[in-house]
Amino acid sequence: ETLPPPAELVTVADLRGLLHTHSIWSDGAATLPEMVETAARLGRYLGTGDHSRAAHYANGMSIERLRAYVREIRELQRSGLPLLAGAEVDILEDGSLDYPDEELLTLDYVVASVHSHFTLDAGRQTERLVRAVSHPLVTILGHPTGRLLLRRPGYALDLDAVLAAASANGTVVEINANPARLDLDWRYALRWRDRLTFAINTDAHVPAGLGDTRYGVAVARKAGLTPAQVVNTLSQEEFLAFVRRQREARTRG
Repeated sequence: ETLPPPAELVTVADLRGLLHTHSIWSDGAATLPEMVETAARLGRYLGTGDHSRAAHYANGMSIERLRAYVREIRELQRSGLPLLAGAEVDILEDGSLDYPDEELLTLDYVVASVHSHFTLDAGRQTERLVRAVSHPLVTILGHPTGRLLLRRPGYALDLDAVLAAASANGTVVEINANPARLDLDWRYALRWRDRLTFAINTDAHVPAGLGDTRYGVAVARKAGLTPAQVVNTLSQEEFLAFVRRQREARTRG
């Protein structure tokens, strides 16, 4: 397959939104205003992604705290800050999500990620992720294999089956730009480039981490991705419209 020429590949400058970021609401080191201020200085809007309640080790938010978090984000939005309300919601052992749908619907978008039960056999792990990416309110699958470079391999699963389910459901797949993750691996992004939409996300836990986009962009360029294949090249309004269309298509389907 011939890939687009280098001049057509996605660049750091193409990214308009920094989705899947963390603040002191869970295990980040900075407040939401501090994170937004850094994103705005980079000329970008911030999409939040603090942890859900099952992620105890990461100060995951109870439903009460989730509601307070969304309230703070809405207040900051009203004051004119370029900000979207997201959460990184745990995929539970059976593939269901860590918050009920009515809470997920209060968010602008949802990243679903595995943070537990890494040792399930490949069949169960695959079923778990297929179920999660098929959920009508999941916008993005976060760090799909759970690998940490030089620290732990990804969990056992049939990744192609998970990516096929994401493709069938219009679920975006994350290229996690944290240099310790680089997950999705470029070889899978290359193989699935024409069937998936991707998000290049920093997963930043500190303001300086918002600069990690370049590592994710390097992965995306290796996979031959153009800006049109990366969802966070959209403006804030366009991204919200994308999520609306994604949700509507699923409720119709």
